[in-house]
Order: sequence, then structure tokens, then C-alpha cells
Amino acid sequence: MKFSLRTKTIAGVASIAALLLLVLLITVFQLLNDLVDNNVKKSADTTVSLFVSTTKNAFLSYDLASLDADVSEILTNPNIAYVKVKDKDGNVFVEKGNQEALSRDFIADNSVSEADDGIYDTRAPIMVGNTLYGYVEIGLNIASVTESVSRVKSWTVTLALLEFILVGLCSYLLGSFLMLQLRQLHEGARHLGDAVKSNDYKEVFVPVRGKDELSELAEAFNQLVERLKEENEQRQRAQDELKELNTLLEEKVQDRTSLLNQKNFQLQEANKDLKETQVQLLQAEKMASVGQLAAGVAHEINNPVGFVGSNIATLSEYVATYQMIFSQINTALEAKDEKTRNTALSELEKMLANQDMAFINEDISELLADSQEGLHRVAEIVKGLKLFSRVDSDQMQQHNINDCVRTTLAMVNNQLKYICTVETHLGRVPDVTMNVGKISQVITNLLINAGQAIEATGKNGRIVITTCTVNNFVELRVEDTGCGIPASHLDKLFNPFFTTKPEGQGTGLGLSISFGIAQEHGGSLSATSIEGESSTFTLMLPIDSGASNNNSEGERE
Repeated sequence: MKFSLRTKTIAGVASIAALLLLVLLITVFQLLNDLVDNNVKKSADTTVSLFVSTTKNAFLSYDLASLDADVSEILTNPNIAYVKVKDKDGNVFVEKGNQEALSRDFIADNSVSEADDGIYDTRAPIMVGNTLYGYVEIGLNIASVTESVSRVKSWTVTLALLEFILVGLCSYLLGSFLMLQLRQLHEGARHLGDAVKSNDYKEVFVPVRGKDELSELAEAFNQLVERLKEENEQRQRAQDELKELNTLLEEKVQDRTSLLNQKNFQLQEANKDLKETQVQLLQAEKMASVGQLAAGVAHEINNPVGFVGSNIATLSEYVATYQMIFSQINTALEAKDEKTRNTALSELEKMLANQDMAFINEDISELLADSQEGLHRVAEIVKGLKLFSRVDSDQMQQHNINDCVRTTLAMVNNQLKYICTVETHLGRVPDVTMNVGKISQVITNLLINAGQAIEATGKNGRIVITTCTVNNFVELRVEDTGCGIPASHLDKLFNPFFTTKPEGQGTGLGLSISFGIAQEHGGSLSATSIEGESSTFTLMLPIDSGASNNNSEGERE
């Protein structure tokens, strides 16, 4: 619902006046009630105290005639409704006055409002020293008092209503007076809206009356209209100039758009070439790593394949021996007469005597176990090569970094085992979302770099691989006791083509590509080093909150 300013002014002033009058009425009524209560209570206490003093001797001497006379005398006062004198056990000596009040149980009143029957009940004890002998109960007629209080309250409410009406009338006149100038401003504002559309400001100005704030507002409004009129003329001139400039601008935009399209096409081609170059660099680094690992992988495969072949040759001899024995057994079993069977059995005993069958049976089990272990080693190397071959794939999957460490160690073990010892402290870490091939590439680069740093010292060193969980990340640390990295090189360590190795021994892309792979996974790769003592590379991979909660069992070697 929409209210005018005059209505709001009248309602506001009237509301304030009503609130103040209400507070005044409540205050007056409270003071009036307190005054009446105090006077009535004081009068009642005085009356009952005087009567106790008058009747104490007669009560104590059991002079009932004098006591009755005293009660009759006090009842001559029209303000006394009843009087009752009784001992401390409740036995009534004398009672006179309003029978209805005397017939009900006595309850002392503390205020006039509690005396709803028009009689204020009070009493006082009859005591000598600290000994209680009885009570005097008196009822005071307060009907005239309550009537007077009601009459005063009615007059007060009437005067408050008259004052509220006068305030409402004054607020109405004040609102009408204030709205006269505001109405003119409202009309001027309405005409201003039409003038903005038609660009005609002649009938917008409003008359100024008086020298108050409203007249100042009217002058400010007229100044605003004058300013708008001037700005409209300036805008009109600017629009004409803008139309001319717009025509020229459209021509320039067409030329620039054509040039921009041409540059955009060139940028797309350059971006395409950059991506191809990036893939080639990644493949080059991969091939460099493969070249470094080729000899070691070949040696790792040749060793188990060699002793598996030797084991198979020995097994072939053992199989030939078993074939001869089985053939002789078959001859003995197929013999038709006793002589032939005995001859065959005799030959079988000689054959068994010439062979160490206990050794053959024991050696067969060892040969098979060794062959299975060798083939398992070959399978692990092939598995690692498969993972490594996926380094240029974008496939992401849930995988455990501990498995990547084990697979990579199987790949680079032959290259590291002659120059250092490798310790693994693989903690119980959760699976993370990763590209297995790319992360294996990173671990391979870190291990090969660590081995080369140790080899540069000319001493047998140590590589410590540690995995653990830090906050919401899986952390992999590769620490080596190599030659270290100068402090001046740490901030350039992950730059493309930067290398501290002699010319021809490194592409300068391994750590740069590893750094990029860590960022692709939402993680980080950092390095710390003490020159001449050690280096530590730390790979951090984020733990996916929606990933599996299965943790890989840790190990320590």
C-alpha cells in the first residue's frame, strides 16, 4: 500500500503524540494508585493502632461491657465497616458492623486494588511486651475513594483524547503546508521526465516561495533543470559529432577485424606448431631416458633369460634320464616270461645305480623355482616398460605411487646397483588420480639424476626413497648423497634446456618436463640441496577426496 508524505507526517506525529500520552496516562495512573494505596494503608494502620491502644486494658481485664462500648463508639465513624476483637486462639470477644464482611474469612489487604468488595481489611495484634494476646480486625469503607479515583482516571483519559485530537489536527495542517511546495516540485519532476523525452524544458521550472529549506530545494531543482538543458544541448552537438566519428570508426573496425583474423590464424598455427614441438620434446626426453635404460634393461633381461636357458638345458638331460628309466620300467612290465623280466629289472638297477636320483629330484625343484623367479623378473621389467611407454598418453586412473616406485626401481636397478645402495621407506599412502606412465617418467628422471650425481663424486653413495601423506597430498622424496647443486642454480633448475651436466650428457629437459607433469596433476616438484653433500627432490600429488580409501601397504628396505 502506498502512502503520501502528508499521510506519513500526520501518522508519524500522531503516533509520537499517542505514545507520549500513553506513557503519561500510565505514569499518572500508577502515581494515583500508589498515592491512594499509601493513604488508605496509612489511615487503616493508624485507626487499628489507636483502637488497639483504646481497647487493650478492657480486653486484658475481660471487661466485655467496656469493650463493646468502645466498638460501638468507633462504628459511629462512617468510614468503618466492621470491627472484630478476638483472642489469639480465634475466639471472638466482640464483633459488630457489616455482617457479610464479618461472615467471611479474614484476609488482610495490601492495596486498594485487592479490596474488590469495597472494604479494606486490616488488623493489628494485641500484645504486652513480647506476648501476643489477641487481634483487632477492622474493615474500612473505601467505595468513595475508589469512585473518586475512577472519576479522576476518566477525566485524565478524556483530556488525553482531546489533546490527541488537537495534535492530529495540527499535524494535518502542518502536512498540508509542507506538501504545497513539495507538490509543485513533484509536478516539476513529472514535467522534467517528459521534457527529457521531448527535449523541451520551458514548462519545467517551479516557482520559489519563502526562504526556507523547501524554497532552497526548489531553487536547486531549477538549477538542475538549467544544467540538464545545457547538457542536452551539448549532448545533441556531441551526438552529431559521434555520428560522423562512428562512420569512420566502422571503416577502421572492418580493417582491424580483418587484420585481427589474420593474426588469429597465425597464432593458431603457431600454437599448433608449439604443441607439436612440445610432444617432440617430450618424446625426445623419453627416448633419451630409454637410451640410458636400454643397456641396463637388456642386462636385467639377459641375466634371468640366460640362467633360465641353462636350467632348461639341465632339465632336458634330467628328462632324458627319466625317459630311459621309464622305458626300462615299461620293458620289465611288458616281459612275458620271468627270465626276460629279471633281465630287464637287472638292467634297471644298473641304470639307477649309475644315476644320482636323489640329487636329480632335489635339483629339479630348485631349477623350476629359479626359472620361475627369473621369468617373474622379466615380466616385471616388461610391465615397467609398458608403463613407461604410456608417458605420452593422457589416460588418468587411480594408482598407488608405491607401485610406481617399485616398477621404476626394477627398470633402473642395473644402472644404480654398481654405484649406490637404494633404501626405500614406503609409507601407507592412498591411491591418487595419476597418469601412471608420466609419473613413472618423473620417478625415472629423479632416480637417474640421483645416480649420476653420486657417480660424479667417485664414491659409492646412497639413495633414500620415502613416501608418506602430508595434509591432503601424497609426498615422494628422493634423497641422494651426491655432489649437490649450487645455490645459484636452484632457481633455474626446472627451466627448459638448463643442465649442470657436461655437454652431451644431458638434454636439459628432464626436470623441466617432470615439473610440468607435476603441475598437470595439480601437484608440485621442488628441490633442496647442500652443495657437495646431498640433494632432495620432493614430488607432491593431491589426494582426490572422492578416490578409493584403500591404502597401499608400506615397506622398509
